[in-house]
Amino acid sequence: MKLDDKARIAFQVIDTWLDYQSRYEDLPGFQVCVRKKGQLIFSKAYGHANLKTQRKLTTTDLFHIASHSKTFTSCAILQLVEQGKLTLEHKAITYIPELKNHKDKRFKEITIRDLLSNRSGLFRDGIDCEFWELQKPFLSKEEMIQEVLATDLVYAPNMHTKYSNMGFALLGLIIENVMGMSYQKAMETLIFNQLKRPNIHTDYIEKFKDHCTEGHSRPLPGKKGVPLIHAPARALAAATGFCANAEDTSLFFDHVLLGEGLLKTNMQQELRSLNWPVKNSSNERYGLGLKFDKYPDMQLVGHTGGYPGFATKTVHWEGTDYIFSFFLNVANSVPYDGVKSMIQIIKMIDQTFTHKEAKEIKVTGPLMSGWDDLIFVITKKKALCFIIDTWEPYKRSLLLTSKNGEVYTCDQQNGFINPGEPITFKKDKAGNVISIKWGSSTFSQEKDFLKRLKNMVM
Repeated sequence: MKLDDKARIAFQVIDTWLDYQSRYEDLPGFQVCVRKKGQLIFSKAYGHANLKTQRKLTTTDLFHIASHSKTFTSCAILQLVEQGKLTLEHKAITYIPELKNHKDKRFKEITIRDLLSNRSGLFRDGIDCEFWELQKPFLSKEEMIQEVLATDLVYAPNMHTKYSNMGFALLGLIIENVMGMSYQKAMETLIFNQLKRPNIHTDYIEKFKDHCTEGHSRPLPGKKGVPLIHAPARALAAATGFCANAEDTSLFFDHVLLGEGLLKTNMQQELRSLNWPVKNSSNERYGLGLKFDKYPDMQLVGHTGGYPGFATKTVHWEGTDYIFSFFLNVANSVPYDGVKSMIQIIKMIDQTFTHKEAKEIKVTGPLMSGWDDLIFVITKKKALCFIIDTWEPYKRSLLLTSKNGEVYTCDQQNGFINPGEPITFKKDKAGNVISIKWGSSTFSQEKDFLKRLKNMVM
């Protein structure tokens, strides 16, 4: 797909910022993928798949995508509804006979819709959850059923939206029992084969270890994070077991939310519209295997994933044709901030520049000083400055203006810094910015800054 000039500039800024973060932030590696109108418009891998071996991350490497699994499970359930094999109002125990004698009588009232919407009242992960710390294997089917039987409901069904991996594990059993096949085979039949994507897997297995990125611990005192063991999710696969890359995952979310082939239009509309408030959260809602995040200027719908050593996020930016995926091989909040920042950068470029101005824009590489590192988006009359040593660069952006295309000023800075003072750009013969004088700081290209830094080192 050919992007318009403003979108092209936005992704140039995004790539420059992400490349900088991959080299200067203490992270192993990450994949970023963006689709628009179903087509791949940006896909790149940054950093390393394994810090110990220094193997470079690629766009085909697989990640544990964790709770993204819930949206796949939801899609499969909704397909079975379309086929007339079950309804969302059916009681869950109809399809899981082992649980008919649950000691909590309220359990009999749980519907498939309650499980899909995290409104079943079930425990989140059971009583003994040491598998999340990789201290024991994840639960087998028999162990999972015993955990469910041993625990009373926390709330009555359909009372509160409270996350439950156990609830989605039960949905996996329902799919198996309705289709008369394993969960993996059912997902191949219902989804993977339709997408023509054989490299999405419902759980980790050892035979594709070489195709997986390693998960990493958070940085430890005095050292970087260390690679963690891979752990199959086993009976919790329908809730958190999937392994895939950003390209294939974003393709699935594009099909299930915006495209054709997986769900009929009326079911797709129901999936995108039905959601309930999450208990004790002001801007988060949960639907049928989908998470809704509402902000003052945007709404995102998709899912996040957290697994030992991994953090992932895929969302549709509502009101647009965009799907974003951001996969990281260490567990922290970077994907959540990263996706939101990409959207904000796209919005800021679009709102700041006209299409005519976009044709003349120059984007600088990182320009560095002892205080900050910057990217500039420059025209003759204005420039946007992004401070990039953060995962939220849009929060530290500044608008510069110029009367002659030579000297710029900025009135947005704090009065303790340099508001209103001249900002001058030094360019090479091709018109590329090689340094900037701004107040008491000189911002240089990376190689020049590192040379200057030597004069500052004892």
